Amino acid sequence: MTDTSRQETGGNTGARDPADPLPGRSWWHRTMEPEERRRIMTDLAIVRIEHWTYRFAIMLTLSVVVAVMGLSLNSAAVVIGAMLLAPLMQPVLASGACLAMALFTKSLVAVAKVALATTWCIAIAYAISWILPVQELTPEVLARTQPDLKDLVVALAAGAAGAYATVRSDVSSSLPGVAVAVALVPPLASVGILLQQGFETRAQGALLLYIANLAAIVVASIVVFITTGFVPPRRLSDNLARLTLASVAVVAVVVVIAVPLYRTALTNIERQDDEQAARDIVANWLGDLNDDLDPEISVSRDAMQVVVELRGFEDPPDKASLVEAMRQEFPEFDVPVQFLKFNQATTTTLPPPEPTERLLADIRVTVERWLNERDLDHRLEDVTLDGDQVRIEVASTDQPPPIEELVTRLQAVNPALSPELAWSELRTITEEAEPSPDEITAESMRTLVDRWAIDRNLVITGFDYDGNRVLIDVSGTEAPDYRELEVALWDEADQAVPVQVFFTERALVTTTTSRPTATPR
Repeated sequence: MTDTSRQETGGNTGARDPADPLPGRSWWHRTMEPEERRRIMTDLAIVRIEHWTYRFAIMLTLSVVVAVMGLSLNSAAVVIGAMLLAPLMQPVLASGACLAMALFTKSLVAVAKVALATTWCIAIAYAISWILPVQELTPEVLARTQPDLKDLVVALAAGAAGAYATVRSDVSSSLPGVAVAVALVPPLASVGILLQQGFETRAQGALLLYIANLAAIVVASIVVFITTGFVPPRRLSDNLARLTLASVAVVAVVVVIAVPLYRTALTNIERQDDEQAARDIVANWLGDLNDDLDPEISVSRDAMQVVVELRGFEDPPDKASLVEAMRQEFPEFDVPVQFLKFNQATTTTLPPPEPTERLLADIRVTVERWLNERDLDHRLEDVTLDGDQVRIEVASTDQPPPIEELVTRLQAVNPALSPELAWSELRTITEEAEPSPDEITAESMRTLVDRWAIDRNLVITGFDYDGNRVLIDVSGTEAPDYRELEVALWDEADQAVPVQVFFTERALVTTTTSRPTATPR
């Protein structure tokens, strides 16, 4: 009888540690015992397991519920509990294992499980957020909306650790730590919360974090499953071309995801460098007053400004030198310097300035700059902040510009801000001109004509006075004598003006008081 395991290990007959399921002369020659391989495939639900779907759905739903509550309460401990409950790592590692084994039909089944689980997690989080509305976006939610390259590196390491803990039964106890490190469910819960509250852009950031974790785990697990002997050498050589193609496709997805994450990482580093440079400039400007004035500095390249806030008992030095130093470091940036001086006698009873007041000041500066850059005839009426909702009221004679750039600038000040622009029309109202003497005379004449017509049962159908003559259209049953009216109009005009009266006779057609009937022909 042929020793199959001996053939797979290249004929190695040396003794091995019974606790080591991966015999072989070196790690790249190792292969795995069939029994151990079947155990791993069972653990990953690659083979059919009775009632697996039911148990998986129950645990996944419970983990999402716990994750949403932890994110809403801003409780890291509760979020970690959701990570430990989540069974989502199982089908994700199964996808990597099936790809490594070139079991492409089973890999499609595993990917379908992951896709359905992803949709289910988002739907459950959306429903819970709708039933129990979240009042504001907590730091736990916001922390998952701006992934960078470090998150991808963590996912690669966690995926490798998860795959290795799966193939090595003696280290499987580390799987809970892997679940905490990679955190698949909390980003999905964040997506549901953000979508329910209407933050589609931030939801895309949380979804990008999840996809980055997913792709990195699959890539790392393929490498680990191959190198640890999970894939038999003969199967590896027979399916090398297809396996290489599938691996390249997955790696390409990781590379595509890594590009925006790398840019985000560079942006974060750039922002930190900018703020450190600004802090150094402010410290040199204040000198010995640096500790007394408690400076706060924020730099925004999107808003093109460096905001310096000072609070304390002492007056700061002249800000001209600060602005000049800042513009040497940040050319073309605005440098608003805001100072709030405390009264020594009241510092024990007055609270420090609220963070909301500082945020409102930043928002007002950003909005004013945005409006001024568009050369609008405007007046900034009011800026109010209710939670993360910013209401900006502007009056202008111009049409409102697109708000997309303003939204971007305000979110650079605070990513949680959701602005609303109320734009009202600004009209210039001039004082009415004084009526001319002819207009005053015409008004008086019209009053005389109306009285004259009423006394004679007449109807005035037209009247005009242009300073030279009077034209009157009148209708009635009998032509009136207008000479008396003519004299009155001359007196009113203080001169003899031509008066022309056009009379139209009105005839009485019938006096019937009952409904007439038609005479039959």
